[in-house]
Amino acid sequence: MAIPGGHRFPITFDELFPDGFFVLSVERASEYSEGKSPRPAVDKVTGLPVWTIQGTDPSARGKNTGQVVKIAAEHQPIPPETLAGTPFRPAVFRGLKVTPYVRDGWIAYTIWAEEMVSPQQAAGRGGKTSAGPASAAA
Repeated sequence: MAIPGGHRFPITFDELFPDGFFVLSVERASEYSEGKSPRPAVDKVTGLPVWTIQGTDPSARGKNTGQVVKIAAEHQPIPPETLAGTPFRPAVFRGLKVTPYVRDGWIAYTIWAEEMVSPQQAAGRGGKTSAGPASAAA
């Protein structure tokens, strides 16, 4: 159950990912309806295709360090390059928002971003802590 209207609340990158975010994969999101085949997801706010960025949050503790960030965009987002000598792809998200909902009695949230950039690009454009431009779309 989502909050009525599916409101998206702004949050900064540093608040959500204080130790950063490492991209594992980027793929087109799918929607699932009971009794129907999955179909490509479309953002209900913008009407654009939805892409999921699977990654890991080094600040998460325990067995589940995985995170998913969704981006609505016409074209597939390209993850930043790997760090030299490692398999890690650090990324920073701009225009982050969360949509809270309740599932099986637990409060959860969907993470949305306007764009994914490298930490170097984020630093060159005013730092990584920006929640991005305010959006009238909620």
